Amino acid sequence: MRARLQYKYGVSILYHSFGILFGLKIEGVSNVPKNGRVILACNHRSNYDPPLVGCCIHTRPIYYFAKKCLFNSRFSSEFLKSLNAIPVDTENLSVKTMKKFINLLKEGEALMVFPEGTRSKTNEFLEAQPGVGYLSLKTNTMVLPVFIKGTHEPMIRHFFRRSPLLVKFGKPIYPYFKKVSKENARAFSNLILEEIKKLA
Repeated sequence: MRARLQYKYGVSILYHSFGILFGLKIEGVSNVPKNGRVILACNHRSNYDPPLVGCCIHTRPIYYFAKKCLFNSRFSSEFLKSLNAIPVDTENLSVKTMKKFINLLKEGEALMVFPEGTRSKTNEFLEAQPGVGYLSLKTNTMVLPVFIKGTHEPMIRHFFRRSPLLVKFGKPIYPYFKKVSKENARAFSNLILEEIKKLA
């Protein structure tokens, strides 16, 4: 119960902060199912992309992974964990970590994943990695494409709404490959990334 309350408070604080200070605009959030497993697939430009997307959704908790280095201090560690962040080595995802993601989905949770695998520092889309496709095919989970606009810019540009941030949720994509393979996972990841690009 305490963890759930911390999550709700954290989401509320972030939502109002992003809205008041940075003019956050949200589109299509009603496409997020209120229950059942779902993967939120987002483009990735900043370390604050996960909490930004998470605070847009008030109907259910969202889980996501974050770099281990962000959990170095006690304050940041407690805050990130209260927002359902899972510390991982993003350079070398272990089998144990993948199993944890799979179990979360099998339990009916919502998981945020970045098809590009890492942050793009140029604001250009990177090549899709097979991870999101594999998770979807392995657990037969629908994927919701999400486009984030503005987080590649310095935060000062968004301060007091001079350049509003945008989070846009698309329509669900359902896994259409029956066989789980590296080739099918990569192909499905490519399709997912193309749907994110269409939201831009």
